[in-house]
Amino acid sequence: MAAPTKAIKTTIEFIPQEPWEKTNFGKFLKWLLNIGRWIVIITELIVIIAFLSRFKLDRDLTNLNEKIKQKQAIINSSTAFEKDFRFLQKKLSTIEGLNKSQIESNKILAIFSQITPAGIQLSNFIIDNQRKIGLTASADSETTFAFFLKNLKAEPQLKNLALDKISINQEQFGKIVFNIKVELKE
Repeated sequence: MAAPTKAIKTTIEFIPQEPWEKTNFGKFLKWLLNIGRWIVIITELIVIIAFLSRFKLDRDLTNLNEKIKQKQAIINSSTAFEKDFRFLQKKLSTIEGLNKSQIESNKILAIFSQITPAGIQLSNFIIDNQRKIGLTASADSETTFAFFLKNLKAEPQLKNLALDKISINQEQFGKIVFNIKVELKE
């Protein structure tokens, strides 16, 4: 039997190679150009995709701007209502505060009407926001004055009684004129 012969592989190159292409630098340069070509192709694809996606993004931007304009129109149309609402809210809180102070004033006046004897005339009555009461009054006699002070001291809803000024008014036939400051308990 005959020994098998090795087949010799022959290659046919249709494009002749230059001698420098067979060197290591030539092979590296050929590889680099091949990779560079793929990088350019991929970059061009990315640019084309970005260019085409711009149309969708522009449409989205236009839609968002239209929605913003619609919502701004709604907000602008409701500003007058909001202004009126806030004004009424402020009025209501003011009225509530006045009503609360009026109830306290009525309460204080009820207290003083109960403890003030017949010979006392109140000429000035001041109630401030810190629950302090100041009054100017005149008494017909020392007994009425003493009875009024005793009633003020005994009243459980009043505290810190202070007698500021006391004098006898000769023009009003010896009436006792006095100033008192007192605080309302919580």
